[in-house]
Amino acid sequence: MRVHLCILAAVIATANAGSLPSYIKPCSASDPNLNDCIQKVITAIGPKFAKGIPELGVASMDPVDLGKIVVNNPALKIIFTDTVLTGLGDFVVNSFKINTDKGKAALDFTANVTLKAHYEMDGQVLILPIKGNGQAKIKITNLNIVIKYDYKTVDGHWVVPSYKDSYKMDRAQFKFNNLFGGNKELADTTGKFLNENWNVIIQEIAPPALDQIIRKCVEEVTKFFGAVPADQLLTA
Repeated sequence: MRVHLCILAAVIATANAGSLPSYIKPCSASDPNLNDCIQKVITAIGPKFAKGIPELGVASMDPVDLGKIVVNNPALKIIFTDTVLTGLGDFVVNSFKINTDKGKAALDFTANVTLKAHYEMDGQVLILPIKGNGQAKIKITNLNIVIKYDYKTVDGHWVVPSYKDSYKMDRAQFKFNNLFGGNKELADTTGKFLNENWNVIIQEIAPPALDQIIRKCVEEVTKFFGAVPADQLLTA
């Protein structure tokens, strides 16, 4: 998830966009402990930025509006609308690494997140037919995201030409209201089945949901990098 890019960009951009807040200590590229410095900065003030910084044009990442998410597989089709994700503001940074000579960086972080949306679902999960239309809630425990990205300076500003990400989680819990038109017996049986086989279900849902999170984040990063010169993002 490029959520880390959003947080890092917001942290550094804000620290240099105007008067330096007392709670921010900027990092220097010449610091032999640069990785630790940036990690501490993100840990200390990242949650503040996750709530949004209107004066910098930074949209909220907790909550974050993901809009419409479509899961369109041969056996299962789900449409989530009015999708909202919460929990990113309470992330924990596991590690941060940057190589200023090669223009490469990587962030490893973990968060417990909750996705709420209206859903329409029709299809089959493993051997079980499933259908419903109503409110959905998905809780993901210890969502661990690792993002590795390249960065370079173009016309005085940082750009991110490429990145790779990976993720894993400890657990996912699902609640879909109004399964099978409100048939309680079928809904209870199906709900139990979904949560017992959460790892199979999340493989269908996670990729498009994470793509939406990443897209939102990249949009904000683009604004930051386009507005703040590279030599202000990281001091000499």
